[in-house]
Amino acid sequence: MNAVIIEDETAAVSTLKAILAQNSIIPIEIVAELESIEESVVYFHTAPQPDIIFMDIHLADGSAFKIFEQVEIEAPVVFTTAYDEYALQAFQVSSIDYLLKPVTLTSLERALSKLRLFSPEERLAHIRQTNDVIQGRHVIKSLLIMLTDKFYPLQVKDILYFYTANEKVTAYTSDGKQHPVDRTLDALGDQLDERHFFRANRQFIISRKAIKDIDLWFGSRLSVNLILPIPERIIISKTKTPVFKKWILTEE
Repeated sequence: MNAVIIEDETAAVSTLKAILAQNSIIPIEIVAELESIEESVVYFHTAPQPDIIFMDIHLADGSAFKIFEQVEIEAPVVFTTAYDEYALQAFQVSSIDYLLKPVTLTSLERALSKLRLFSPEERLAHIRQTNDVIQGRHVIKSLLIMLTDKFYPLQVKDILYFYTANEKVTAYTSDGKQHPVDRTLDALGDQLDERHFFRANRQFIISRKAIKDIDLWFGSRLSVNLILPIPERIIISKTKTPVFKKWILTEE
């Protein structure tokens, strides 16, 4: 059985490959290792579809769900993730299974056992449902902000950045106000319009219109300055720098 791995962490790829080689359910041959949304879209436009895809949900250049918005995936998918929240999302889009990192042989063989039991009709139905559900996802335009004794809608277009600390996410708007958000940055990163918002790092999602200027930083990184005060410096990693440069130069 031919497999494609979509994963941007070298160590995670090595671990998955080693466990795939050990599995006793189905012999697996890895035909491609892809690191980004962009690389995956190019691959699936030109290469034959594999028999199965192992896909990390959160890639350096965004949510892997965005791959489905640009190309038709014609293979069953097993999602991999380091976050329990994404495990729920994986089931909501009808994946075969999810593998919570670090991947174990037991969890992998569980997923492969499910795939082996698929009839041709069930396999096709799974593929269609996965594509339909993901492609039908909608970009959020507002958030419902909950307080102790009331709630109110907040327009996403008015938000300059999201910041997380101590497992709490806060949205900062141009009027200087702070708004508690009942979603994680990982969930927001999948739901926001990627033309307007960028996941800078584990602490920040920033709006294009909030960026004042950008400094070169140590180790081939970037430091992003916003038009309003921020809780801590926003550093773009060396890995994300090319993705950020492409995003900032792309017209809305």
